[in-house]
Amino acid sequence: MSQVSEIKCPVCGKWSKWTGKIDETCPYCQAHLDPGRFRYAEDKRINTETNLKNSYLVISETDDPVVQMGKQFVNWLRWTTFYGVSVVFFIIAILLILFGLIFLI
Repeated sequence: MSQVSEIKCPVCGKWSKWTGKIDETCPYCQAHLDPGRFRYAEDKRINTETNLKNSYLVISETDDPVVQMGKQFVNWLRWTTFYGVSVVFFIIAILLILFGLIFLI
């Protein structure tokens, strides 16, 4: 059972009944009663969708749990390899700079 409280609308300033839901709007001006929480939830949803689209293998809800775990492992392996190779190239670049400075002296 949800408790109903009152909240003052940040746009029109009128008091409205509020159950604490993120997407609840003011009955007078249709503005969100808690725009900070709503914006945070929307940003989180958009980031999650973007991360899923940027994955190597897209994991869908209709996949079997074993297939989903396999796709998650392949995605993890892909990103681990990418960052691992990046670190190796970064170390090589630093070593080249250090050896160049040493042989310059």
